[in-house]
Amino acid sequence: MNTIPEHINSGPWMLDPAITYLNHGSFGARTVEVFEAQQSIKRSFESSPVDFLDRRQHLITEARECICSFVGADSEGFGFVDNATTGVGAVVSSSKLVQGDEILTTSLVYNGVRQLLKHYCKENDLLYREVEILLPIESSDSIVSLIESSITPETALLVVDHIASASAVVFPVKDIIQLCRQKGVLVLVDGAHAPGMVELSINSLQPDWYVANLHKWTCAPIGAAFVWANDSHRKSTHPLTISHGLDEGLQKEFDWQGTRDVSAWIAAVDAVKSGAEIGWDTIRAHNHELALWMQDHLLKAWNAESLTPIDGNMLGSMATVYLPENAPNELDSCVALRDEIYEKYALEVPIFPIQGRGALRVSAQLYSSEEDIERLLAAISSIGILE
Repeated sequence: MNTIPEHINSGPWMLDPAITYLNHGSFGARTVEVFEAQQSIKRSFESSPVDFLDRRQHLITEARECICSFVGADSEGFGFVDNATTGVGAVVSSSKLVQGDEILTTSLVYNGVRQLLKHYCKENDLLYREVEILLPIESSDSIVSLIESSITPETALLVVDHIASASAVVFPVKDIIQLCRQKGVLVLVDGAHAPGMVELSINSLQPDWYVANLHKWTCAPIGAAFVWANDSHRKSTHPLTISHGLDEGLQKEFDWQGTRDVSAWIAAVDAVKSGAEIGWDTIRAHNHELALWMQDHLLKAWNAESLTPIDGNMLGSMATVYLPENAPNELDSCVALRDEIYEKYALEVPIFPIQGRGALRVSAQLYSSEEDIERLLAAISSIGILE
């Protein structure tokens, strides 16, 4: 397989080198360069807090312009938030749905978002429903067909992942957005994993709303994420914390959500620029190819079936693989296995049940290697769940 050219150096990472880290997808990871950049911003704030927050607001403006260029979004509809789930909360609370309207999502939705949507629907007399998407998935077209057949006259808003968290499935969001336009259904794309993993142009997709994290695959500090709204929703989309900028435009409202640490937003610029020095296309291609190699190696070792087309057209930089049938398949036992692997072998990999089977998800990043998978297979074998 191709690798990052030897002359390209992503810089040291903050990760403990004694740990085999196959879980970049959960919280990302930071390079030392990005970590130190954030610390410098924090020191600047602490040296003169009023000056920093009152007179240097251009730093947030410049950060917004940088991130918008990176994700292909016009800045008028862009607001920073702490994480993608917070972004979903801001959108649904601004959506002006009425009693009897339905929020539709899929069975592969991130569970935190699932709980948020269910709670919001319960509190506001809305309907909540999930489109069941069974694994394995044959093609992107099958997802579009399932969603199309599930839309009813009550369906007002579809919340759909760009890349589903547990299953690692890359959704055909462009086709889904077009479908929703035809059906008169609003669409919110949860792109928690998208920036830095897949090529992204939000302006080209034109959903009603798009939310995403920057701390995952862009490798920005924790607390860097955003909401984007199209022209139709910019005046009505508000942050969850209403403050001084109410009704002064989306940018001003999201720029000031009460006193908070904005260093992650500003340091996200350093993460974007750091990746650009290597080349984001190069990074994405490398991570995708390595993720496919990881998946193939695990599938062959366990004689397992791929959950998505084997050519990788529905995967990005992660892959989820079912464990052997005699492996744990309940949440508590899966977590116990995950913790045992970490404690005994210093190897971090998420293990969880998905549609009644125990599975694990591997992530590929510049610090990852083929040897990481060999260590994973050795650890699983040593624990004895293959017997």
